[in-house]
Amino acid sequence: MALGPLTVLVLVSTPLGVRVAPAHPADEPHSTLEAFYRSWTDLVGRRESLEPAAFDSAFAVLVDSLFALDSLGPAILERRWKDLNPVDRMRFRRALARAIQHRVMGFTEATGKVPKLSLGDVEASGNAATLQYAVGEGRGRASLAVSMFRKTDGTWRVRDVNVDGQSMEEYYRHVVRRPLRSYSFAYMIARLGDYPYIILEDFESSPTDTLPPGWGWKGSDNDKRKPYRVREENGNKYLEATDRGESVILGKDIKWNLREYPYVSFRWRVHEIPKGGDERFDETVDSAAGIYFVYRRLLGKIPQSVKYVWSSTLPVGSAMLRDGVGKPWMVVADSGTDHLGEWRTYVFNLADAYEKTFGRRPPSKPIGIGVLSDANSTHSHAYADYDDIRALREAPPGVTGGVERILPTNEHARR
Repeated sequence: MALGPLTVLVLVSTPLGVRVAPAHPADEPHSTLEAFYRSWTDLVGRRESLEPAAFDSAFAVLVDSLFALDSLGPAILERRWKDLNPVDRMRFRRALARAIQHRVMGFTEATGKVPKLSLGDVEASGNAATLQYAVGEGRGRASLAVSMFRKTDGTWRVRDVNVDGQSMEEYYRHVVRRPLRSYSFAYMIARLGDYPYIILEDFESSPTDTLPPGWGWKGSDNDKRKPYRVREENGNKYLEATDRGESVILGKDIKWNLREYPYVSFRWRVHEIPKGGDERFDETVDSAAGIYFVYRRLLGKIPQSVKYVWSSTLPVGSAMLRDGVGKPWMVVADSGTDHLGEWRTYVFNLADAYEKTFGRRPPSKPIGIGVLSDANSTHSHAYADYDDIRALREAPPGVTGGVERILPTNEHARR
């Protein structure tokens, strides 16, 4: 709901928690800030009586109503902004709102109360205004210079806040610049919004009935049919794989910090498994579904990766490494036909998986993910769906890398 020159917002109790509603007229930019201040004060005063989710939701509405988030995005990301798809722009906007929310709430950390706010000078000209405030008292006193502008609908929004000489816009430009230098956009979003997860891929930004943008394949597969398409079901997008013998790995470069987010989760839905698939041997090395997590490339070319698979025959927890340069360690996450047609979610400790397979401490920065449903070795079919591939900061107790037993892949394994 817009917070504008003709509206002051107050918080109103409802059976479901808190909502924002109009109270009485206001026609100056400082009235917009005063309305925010009163609503913020009231909300903080009632925090103990609210569920955390209700408090966060109500405060998010206040932040969204006050700050010019749509203008701040391009100002903070600069040239990167024009290259973002609408979904990533929306995610940046949400993460920025969370970051501002946490920063504003930081003023209450010491006392649990909203600090005293005193208005000083007001400079207004046309559709722009700068308001000078003193926040707090004594040693904790700070000065604010709030830059606002009036939108075409008459509402006022905060464009920038200068706290004791530090610009909010410049502060967040610095916050996003550091992770973007070494990691991917998705990691920066998680850091900015202080999210407990990174969305490595959920296909929501992909047009349906196409290959997902940002994914690629090996040059040797250029002439093959790519057995993948983005589909939509009940408003949710996912990747469908229908392999009839093509065996094409689809990959995406994405970097994140494994020390901060050591776990991964994903979900898939398998419809058809390769007949007689057994990942230990070349002539049967087919999996209904497989997700690669690439830790690094040796000499810039040879990947080190763990691939979680849905096996046709091998028991869950089995792990194996076939001979050959750049082959992944395969770990069986699920097996058989008991749960065909069901969406199933998995969580693994990716750092632990590397230690149990490669036998040493993992690199701190994974570099990519991949998917492969294949049935070329068994001359059959594989049909599966993929969605919601994430890196997690924390996981439920007891989560491991998924490796329970390493299987031999030589002739002795056949006996």
